[in-house]
Amino acid sequence: MDKDEGLSSFAVVRRVRATLGGVRAGHAGSLDPFATGLLPVCVGRATRLVRFVAAGAKRYRARVCFGQATDTDDGTGQPLGAPAACPESSAIERVLPEFLGEIDQVPPRYSAKQVGGRRAYRLARAGLPVRLAPSRVRVDELRLLGYDGKVAEFACQVGPGTYIRGLARDLGERLGGAAHLAALRRTGVGPFEVSAAARLDELPDRDAIAARLLDPLAALRGMPRLAVSEEGSRLLGHGRLLPYGAAGEHGDEAGGPQSDAEVRCAVATLDSPADSGDESGLALIAVVAAAPDGWRPVVVWHTGGSGGE
Repeated sequence: MDKDEGLSSFAVVRRVRATLGGVRAGHAGSLDPFATGLLPVCVGRATRLVRFVAAGAKRYRARVCFGQATDTDDGTGQPLGAPAACPESSAIERVLPEFLGEIDQVPPRYSAKQVGGRRAYRLARAGLPVRLAPSRVRVDELRLLGYDGKVAEFACQVGPGTYIRGLARDLGERLGGAAHLAALRRTGVGPFEVSAAARLDELPDRDAIAARLLDPLAALRGMPRLAVSEEGSRLLGHGRLLPYGAAGEHGDEAGGPQSDAEVRCAVATLDSPADSGDESGLALIAVVAAAPDGWRPVVVWHTGGSGGE
């Protein structure tokens, strides 16, 4: 979905669910109401894949206003403190490398993080103190696209759990002043781009939504594949462990994981070679995780043989 400004992520999901007659639906990574752009929505049993879609890298265009902090770290909040001087573009460029890679970031006070069992934003709205511990996040790209002396536009790519509002706030502080996020548009999540997304007003009925639904393998593009035989499909389809070396006949794919935390898509060939590069002949069997003795199914998609539901 290409979310409009002013809508919450849950409102988009609620509309999709209602149009489909109450079918389960969930989004893969929320956007604040003031933000626009790509909001992946999973429906039906594909809601079991939400966590894997949400784990993909997220790409944004962000506008950061220098010279003023706010209590929400974005343009919807109240100003904090007196206005500060705006930095030169050369100063911005100079500090950007410090924000790349794995960094510690304190989440915004107005966020959904839990503090003592309560949402941080609820505490903040009630005027109560909010103390959030830093989280380890990843920033792959933070590139200055333009600057008018007060508002800068950035291209960003970040990992899960990274707040662009937090980057704006911290960038202003690092430059000896203040800043907040003025506008945000998400342009991509994992393999998906906003250019291919639909807006709510383009999905008036069930048929329109059905025409936009994607194969589950499209949602998991980029996750390593594990080619499995028909017997392997049956084992995984019944929730059983697939021993290492018994996955299939495709060399490296039949071996063990590269790391203890590795997750793969177990796929079976329907009518085209698994190494052809064309996934139209592949069926998702399960999402599997590395276990001591083999691949453990964490989400079972097909419950029968290599092509059955």
